[in-house]
Amino acid sequence: MTTEKLDPAIDYLRNISEEENVTIIHHWDMDGISSSAIISKILEESRGSPAEEVTIPAERSYHLTEKDRELLEGTNKLIVLDFNLKADELESVEEEFSLEVLVVDHHTFDREPDVAFVNPRKYDSEVYIPCSKICLDIAAEFGLRDDLRWMAGLGVIQDFGVDSCPELFERLDKNYGMYLPQELSQQQLAKNCEYGRYSSVLNIKPYRDSKKYSKLAYEALMNSEDLKELEAQEAYRKVYEVYLEMQDEFNRAVENYEEEREIDREKMIIFFELESDFHITSSIATNMSTKTPDWIHLVIQKNGGINVSARCQSGRVDLGELMQQALPEEAVEKGAEAGGHRKAAGASMQPKYLEEFKENFTELVE
Repeated sequence: MTTEKLDPAIDYLRNISEEENVTIIHHWDMDGISSSAIISKILEESRGSPAEEVTIPAERSYHLTEKDRELLEGTNKLIVLDFNLKADELESVEEEFSLEVLVVDHHTFDREPDVAFVNPRKYDSEVYIPCSKICLDIAAEFGLRDDLRWMAGLGVIQDFGVDSCPELFERLDKNYGMYLPQELSQQQLAKNCEYGRYSSVLNIKPYRDSKKYSKLAYEALMNSEDLKELEAQEAYRKVYEVYLEMQDEFNRAVENYEEEREIDREKMIIFFELESDFHITSSIATNMSTKTPDWIHLVIQKNGGINVSARCQSGRVDLGELMQQALPEEAVEKGAEAGGHRKAAGASMQPKYLEEFKENFTELVE
């Protein structure tokens, strides 16, 4: 993004004093974690210390709970990264807690909030640039682009943004060629190199205690001056242990996928339901959708409530819009949520609305 489009974030970060209390709330995936570490590194450079609090929301939902709001007591600056809170909520939080909000995001949004706001979709609704790449562009204005490029790449890979940031990986290849595949494609970077493995390990989205592991992943990034130091971090090794557990669960789910999936061949939709202590819906959906990019894969996890991850790698439909449209009206009134991007989206709802949601979704797909 051009400097002019980044100005709200640059001005905001430059004007944070050493005495102010800064809280970062970020999305519960690798793109969110990378973004939070990059912004905290900028704060270290500009005011001498990182953010006082860096966390994901108390619940996997796109609003702030009472626990989240309690965290804001005494906060002077709230930075929201890769996490598309609605404009009304952002404005009300700023007023209620007498703080200043910065949003850096790349999701679609209902309207532009009256806070410091950076989002490439403000200028082009179809553009797709992961949040960690936007944060890297901001870091360039503080002289940190070269130092933090490796960190941004980890987030871009897990957010399927390699195709939109080819120059990022071309530059990484010069310094970290031994960690990268010969072909710098999304598939090869995600699956067939050491760099992609680091990204997968620190992508805490599937893990049981996401809040705990998000802090460990953030710590591992903050304590590493370079990619080559990452694996030596104690925080990284702790995350790696749960990654191995998750991989066993993931492999079992993949084995069941072929036999237990529900297929609509006319609409090219696959529904797959699972139960697990890990949040592996997005990992399963991503894995299967890369093999059949024109098919829509919806992986549904039943653990009390319903969580759905949808993927369609070809982008032949806009999943973000479809997921929202498919939610029953009554489900939305009862707290159901949905959203995301064209190729990747998610939804949550009470179990009693699942079948109606599936019927609505199928009907909406052309």
